[in-house]
Amino acid sequence: MSNPLVLLHGYSSSGQAFSTWKNALLAAGRKIEEVSVGNYVTLNNEVTVDDIGNGFQHALRDKGLDKTPFDAMVHSTGMLVLRSWLTASNTQTSRQGLLKHLVALAPATFGSPLAAKGRSLLGRIFMGSKQFGPDFLASGNLVLSNLELGSAYTWDLAHKDLINTKLYGTNNDTPYVFVFDGTDDYGKLAEIFLPGDQKGSDGVVRWSGVALNTRKITLNLGQPSVQWADWSNLLDIPLIPVAGLNHGQILSEPPQELISLVLKALNVNSKPDFDKFHAIDVANAQVVQQARAKLANNRWQQFVVHATDSHGNPITDYSVEIIVIEADGSETPVPNFEADVHPYAADTSYRCFHVQLDTLPPLAGKRLIARIIASTGTELVGYQGYGSNAAAPDFGPFDLNLSDYDGTKPGKPALFYPFTTTLLEIILNREPVPPVNIFQWLP
Repeated sequence: MSNPLVLLHGYSSSGQAFSTWKNALLAAGRKIEEVSVGNYVTLNNEVTVDDIGNGFQHALRDKGLDKTPFDAMVHSTGMLVLRSWLTASNTQTSRQGLLKHLVALAPATFGSPLAAKGRSLLGRIFMGSKQFGPDFLASGNLVLSNLELGSAYTWDLAHKDLINTKLYGTNNDTPYVFVFDGTDDYGKLAEIFLPGDQKGSDGVVRWSGVALNTRKITLNLGQPSVQWADWSNLLDIPLIPVAGLNHGQILSEPPQELISLVLKALNVNSKPDFDKFHAIDVANAQVVQQARAKLANNRWQQFVVHATDSHGNPITDYSVEIIVIEADGSETPVPNFEADVHPYAADTSYRCFHVQLDTLPPLAGKRLIARIIASTGTELVGYQGYGSNAAAPDFGPFDLNLSDYDGTKPGKPALFYPFTTTLLEIILNREPVPPVNIFQWLP
């Protein structure tokens, strides 16, 4: 017997967006009473993703699904709503036990490059509420802030379900998760209004920011250390690309092969089932083969960076470069590492870097360093690296050797890995600059 299936739409949308999928599910034998289509508010400037997740819990209770195992299919922002519900305080265990399968269609797992534009006047005109009243032209400022690239919200959420606690896996104790995204964008017309935003994406969400294969690196310049967290679901829950679809078409025009894959995914109930699904069903699907061929030379990675001082305060004025040092000592900055950087508007200590991996220079046999430059904005206080002292202060720039992580060292993790998001935490010491004028004794 199939589990009840819940469908959750995305930002500035409605449950009607799932009509094609609902009809396909019913045609495949799902009973109408088993399919529940959600319909939630995003175009309200006072509502957050967590508010919607809380509302989802109330809706489950009203429908009698708050204690019954169920499956979910989400699109775009629906992924954040579902993860917010799953990670609500002191409820992870019970809610995780309820969710059995999660099918994510073009999920905004790490937000969208379009979110920052939604709060502009143009965004409010095109996407804002058209209902006259207090919410007229409201575009959902807080939801869009949650969705913004490099947001504190997606950083914290990833720690809750991917880094500190891993809530997804390949057994019946955790939800089975399947992530699909199209390899097309919205084409030339969209490029006129959204120049550059569609690179490495389905027109709305980035290929490197949809899957749940994530890790965290901590560069603690208070110590000479690089701390690597294990990959979260690197092999278990990768991106499954689908050819010929953009962000909207994956809902409105799904090909029969994608529908078949989703139906099979919803019937996975063991690790052997899960492994077979990826090794046979996914691998042999022509829409996936065509998509993988298209992405073979179009590989992207996303880095979400958060910089703080040793007291936990945000550092908002900084830059990060990746430098290749040749055998003769000459330095070459990796040119595209800082080519596409988005500072989070509410707190610029968070930033999102989007890197095209196929344009990286050869790294084997060369030194690879991360160079960090940071400023406090005052001459009284500065940021120090490891080993600094009053006699010989070092206030940067700071270099950290990453040569072991160039992807060529056996047993060492690689800094660059396609279609993933890496969380990069930077910690610097904050100290008075000598001579210490910030505090003096009266004569």
